[in-house]
Amino acid sequence: MPHPTAIISRGSDIAPPEVVAAAREDRFLDLLRTYPERPPSDTFRQVAQLIDEGPFAERDRAEYWIGSARLAAGDRAGARVWFGRLARDYPGSVWEERSWLGLGDAAAQERDYGGALSWYRKAGSAGDAAVRELARINTGQALLLRRRQRIAWAAGLFGLTIAVFFGWTGRRASLRPLPPETHIVLPVLAVLAVLSVKVDPAPRRAILELCAGGAVLSLLSGMRLSALKPRLPARAVHAALALAALACLAYVAVYRGDLIGMVQETFRTGPE
Repeated sequence: MPHPTAIISRGSDIAPPEVVAAAREDRFLDLLRTYPERPPSDTFRQVAQLIDEGPFAERDRAEYWIGSARLAAGDRAGARVWFGRLARDYPGSVWEERSWLGLGDAAAQERDYGGALSWYRKAGSAGDAAVRELARINTGQALLLRRRQRIAWAAGLFGLTIAVFFGWTGRRASLRPLPPETHIVLPVLAVLAVLSVKVDPAPRRAILELCAGGAVLSLLSGMRLSALKPRLPARAVHAALALAALACLAYVAVYRGDLIGMVQETFRTGPE
């Protein structure tokens, strides 16, 4: 029997359409089995070529597979193109229903949780029970992530407001010499920044953002204290505002690094 690739390449000159379609199906399944053996882009190209050549049994699955594989590879634009083609070629198919989950995941990766929830709601009305269950699970996760996002926005705005307040009320102070608070804080932040080279990229970025923001906050705080020279009650309020701004900065840095879940789990179970 001729090899499927040979049948596909020579087409209906040697075989009826159903044989050519079966050969395409065999070739598609073979490409899936051997996917780890070649660069992903090569498999994408070959599967796309099969799809363009004509029909076969799991052509809708092939279109979905390219979309989901591109999404897994971080190519959200390419995934959307293929999911859109799937919706046009096979509307109402189970693979189109599954693509709604992929489109929701793509939106969630971009932190567009409103868009993600719209796709998950659509997937929640799918005919496939497995798609509906995944949509329910993903909806809960998207709601949680959106809540964290809104907290991060609020924390960032509150922290920025405090920083602007410190800067405005301390604008008459000079940075020479540096405020005493900054003399104390800067060496500590510098040590933390140096030690961060030993951790993974995401925590390192969060630590560096926290150190940079903390340095700026210490300058603004020290300038305000130097300019106003507040008494003890006012100093206590100032310290509380500074700590609140630092906490807001820490939350934003941890959120931007996608580390909130890890931090919560660490507090829940304790360090290893």
